[in-house]
Order: sequence, then structure tokens, then C-alpha cells
Amino acid sequence: MTHPSATPSTTGSSRVPGILLGATLVTTGLVAGVYYCFAVAIMPGLAQVDDRTFVDVLQQVNEKIENPFFFASFFGAPILGAISIHQHRKLGHKDATRWIIAGVALSVLGMLVTIGGNIPLNNKLADAGDPAKIADPAALRESVENTWNAWNITRTLAGTAALAALTRAAILHGRATRNR
Repeated sequence: MTHPSATPSTTGSSRVPGILLGATLVTTGLVAGVYYCFAVAIMPGLAQVDDRTFVDVLQQVNEKIENPFFFASFFGAPILGAISIHQHRKLGHKDATRWIIAGVALSVLGMLVTIGGNIPLNNKLADAGDPAKIADPAALRESVENTWNAWNITRTLAGTAALAALTRAAILHGRATRNR
């Protein structure tokens, strides 16, 4: 039921911020899930393989992750979040807006860690060339693995916190929408 003082522009447009927030939440969750998967499955699994296999698999994964589906979530999450912030401010949903800002900031932190920490290490692995021809794969692995894992844990924590903040924002959005 529509509130008697609501205008058509406020009742119809109130769905858009919710949809944008939902899309922000989903894309952020997908990216956080990728980070988490690396932390709890991929890297622990690779810890059990020989050095050449470690380099080979990470080269392959790093090449395959550069695809439109991942990029849509990776870049889409903060873009959708910024639009969601704008929409929620227009509606006057101050509490939800604060949590969206926190979620987007944490999501961007995860991106910055990826760009500044993980990607340079991925590039180092790629630049080493064919794993079968690397003279000392153990030295390459030693120079990458622990630092890569530390950066990944950092971005996993940031992504998870972003997801929590956006979930709180969604709850507050729902409450504010019901109370209008």
C-alpha cells in the first residue's frame, strides 16, 4: 500500500535503489567468493603440488580469470555501489547510505589490493614463461606464494566485510522502504 503523501515519482523510483543495492550486493558477493575460494581451496590445494605445477596452474588460472564475467562483477560492484549511494541519498535513506559507502569503500580496498598486490605477482608468474622451461621454478614459487596468499587474505577480509556492510544496508533499505 502506498503512503498517502507519496508521489508517483517517489513510489516508482524507490524500487530502483533497492534493485541497484541488490545488484551491488550480488556482484560484491561474487567477487568476495572468488577471493574466498582462492583462500580456502585453490591455494591450499596448490600448496600440495610441485613447484612447476604450482607455476603452471596459477598461470592458467590467472589467464582464464580475465574474462567478461569476472570483470563485470569486479568492476561492476563498485560502479553499481556508487550509483546506489547516489540513489539512496536522493531518497534520504541516510543509515543505508552510510552502510553502502562502507561496503563500497571495502570493495574498492579489495580491488586496490588485487591491483597493487596480487596482479603484479600474477604478472611475475606470467613473465616467467613456459613452466617447462623455467630454470628454477622453486625460486619463482618462493618469491610469489606467501606474499600472494597474504594479499589474498587481505582482499578476502575486505570483500567479506564489504558484503556484510552491504547486507546491513539492504536490511536498512528494506526498513526505510516499509516505513515510507
